[in-house]
Amino acid sequence: MIFTARLLTLLAVISCLAGCGRIAPLTPSPIVRRGDPPPPPPPLPPDALRTSPHRLVGRVLAIDRERGFAIIDLFSDAPASALQAGAELLTRTDDLRETGRLRASRYLRTRTLGTEIVSGQPSPGNEVVFRER
Repeated sequence: MIFTARLLTLLAVISCLAGCGRIAPLTPSPIVRRGDPPPPPPPLPPDALRTSPHRLVGRVLAIDRERGFAIIDLFSDAPASALQAGAELLTRTDDLRETGRLRASRYLRTRTLGTEIVSGQPSPGNEVVFRER
């Protein structure tokens, strides 16, 4: 019994030492000081997927073609910069085909934004996006 316990202890020590020999040596990490800008991210490979520069704003609720206005039903996470008067918005179908360009007006009430139709033929139900710079 004692011989078995000693043998198992010796076996455990040997396996532990053998495992430690396979660990890669540590590489020193760069020193980061408070206030230093973060290091730039590594460049992406050419075939990497990138995020879209377009942010969803809402959907076209109604159109008044005679006066050139469109009313937008805003999503809850619409970017604040897209809601500023004069911001350029795009309308597109669900298959991402552009249907028109809008300019945000000062009319903003809760989740409704009034816009001026600059070009194109937006339709009710089209999604509205804002191109971030």
